[in-house]
Amino acid sequence: MKILYRYILREHIAPFFFAFFVITFLLIIDYVPRIIDTVIDKNIGLGVVMELIGLNLAWMLALSIPMSVLVATLMAFGRLSGDFEIIAVKSSGINVLRIFAPLLLLAALLTYGMIQFNDKVLPDLNKRARLLYGDITSMRPTLVFKSGMFITDIPGYLVLIDHINHGTSEVRGVRITDTRVGNKPRIVVAERGFLQMTDGGRNMQFTLYKGEIHSLDLLEPENYRKVDFDDQVINISGTGSELVRSESDARTDREMGLSEMRESVAKAVESMRPNKARISQVMESRYTHLFGDSLPHLPLNDTLSDSAALSMVKTDARVLAQQLGRNQEQVDMQTRIANKYKVEIYKKYAIPTAALVFVIVGAPLGMMTRRSGMGMAVALSIVLFVVYWAFLIGGEDLADRGLVTPFWAMWGANILLGMIGSYLVYIVVSEKPIFSWFRRIG
Repeated sequence: MKILYRYILREHIAPFFFAFFVITFLLIIDYVPRIIDTVIDKNIGLGVVMELIGLNLAWMLALSIPMSVLVATLMAFGRLSGDFEIIAVKSSGINVLRIFAPLLLLAALLTYGMIQFNDKVLPDLNKRARLLYGDITSMRPTLVFKSGMFITDIPGYLVLIDHINHGTSEVRGVRITDTRVGNKPRIVVAERGFLQMTDGGRNMQFTLYKGEIHSLDLLEPENYRKVDFDDQVINISGTGSELVRSESDARTDREMGLSEMRESVAKAVESMRPNKARISQVMESRYTHLFGDSLPHLPLNDTLSDSAALSMVKTDARVLAQQLGRNQEQVDMQTRIANKYKVEIYKKYAIPTAALVFVIVGAPLGMMTRRSGMGMAVALSIVLFVVYWAFLIGGEDLADRGLVTPFWAMWGANILLGMIGSYLVYIVVSEKPIFSWFRRIG
């Protein structure tokens, strides 16, 4: 049996790595166009771009590895069945389930490894990728100074220079419009001056001569002011085109490990308790008020008119509804927070477990398709993975809206495909027609 097991595993190695490289390459090709608009004109070196792609490669591996298992299983068992090797194994008195055993064991080890990767490695790489992408996004494009052309790449400023001498940095006919305060723009006009970049190119400094500063107020035009100057220094910050890397301790749900997310869920659940207690207290007091023997907040001898009594009831009901509403809003908000983290917790387990599920589905499907070739294996893999991914995305959306529990949102696809795969395994082992169960019902 050891020889057979090694042979079965060896048949999966080449298809797995082939599928792995192809699928990962396709994911990279799909990701690159998303960052083109961000990195273009930012004077970023190829090394930084490759670093950004490399950091995002982590979540791609979390998807490509389970899918590669499915492709490899379909291709390997399709070839074994097409060459009648499966029939030869059966003729030797070996149960088909026994040849599934090494694959299931290997898939279980792969699942465990991917869970550890998703917990220990992926969160940190996701955080680094987010910070690097944010740093690149905050960069300004490399400024190009040309005579007679508007410079519009500086947030909050519009700069026009009639003539610039790149050798001496002298400028003539300078107009700077400061629109950082939307309803109070400021316009600086000067005959001549000098331009220099400071702080390593991160800031721009104009030394201007013989000019005017016009301060406008669009809401109150009478507040217009004009100031003449002989010389003036204008500093404009945020013009740097250098990549400045930032640090942050904040983490999103996809940048946390399992222990951190469980702590966040516990905090959310703990935050609900005071609000739930207040809701119970209010409802209990209202029950006592309505079904008690007396109305304690009214003097016993007082009589109220119908309109006054109705007004009191309406006011009391409105206050009650506001109290319950505020507390219920807090409960709902904390529930959404807890569900968001629970979804990510279950996802870290569910996606790696897909490798195990895909073996259970792929092995019998591969034996049924026989020598349909790689095209059929890829087609079936795409169909199954699209169905699987649609369940995950749809489940996550439904869980965020509170329509399904986080467990079923993330594990529903695995359970469904696992049941289908188990039935297909039963069909293959028992050598019955695939729809025999439905025929018996009919």
